[in-house]
Amino acid sequence: MNISFHLEYQGWIDIGFRNEEKELLIPGSFLTDFINELINRISTLAEGSNEVIIRVQTEPGEYRIQIIQENFDCRLKVFEYEDNFSTDDLEEGLCVFEDVLKLNKFFNMIYREITKLRDLGNEEYSRLWGIDFPETAYQRLTRAKEFIKMKMKDNDC
Repeated sequence: MNISFHLEYQGWIDIGFRNEEKELLIPGSFLTDFINELINRISTLAEGSNEVIIRVQTEPGEYRIQIIQENFDCRLKVFEYEDNFSTDDLEEGLCVFEDVLKLNKFFNMIYREITKLRDLGNEEYSRLWGIDFPETAYQRLTRAKEFIKMKMKDNDC
C-alpha cells in the first residue's frame, strides 16, 4: 500500500491511497484542518490508542479514514458519505478502500508525506493551505515515529 499527499491550490489537498487492487484519490478541502488533525490522530496510535478516525471534507461529501492498530498491524478503511460534516454512523458510509500493513511502514509513509509538506516551507505551505504548518503536531509525530520504531525493535517485528 502507498499513501500520498499533495497540496493542489488554495485550500485543497489530494490524498491518495493505492494498493495492488485499487486506487483512491480524495480531494480534501480546507473546511477543516485535515493535515493537523491527521498528524495528531496518527500520533495517538503510538501513544496507546487502538483506533482513530480522521474526517476529510470534500465539498460536497465527506470521507472518514478509520485506522485500527492491532498486534503491530494497521487496518485502514476509508468510508465515503454524501454530505459534508455527516452525522451518519461509521457503518452507514460506503467502504471504498481497505488494506492492512505493518505499523512501522504506515508511520514511515505518513511521516514521509507530512515531511514533504513541511519541506515546502511555511510561506508556501500557508499560501497553498491557508494556515501555517502545524510544527508542534509535526514534532509530536516525530516522537511517535521514533517510539514506534523502538517498540517494533523491542518486539522483533
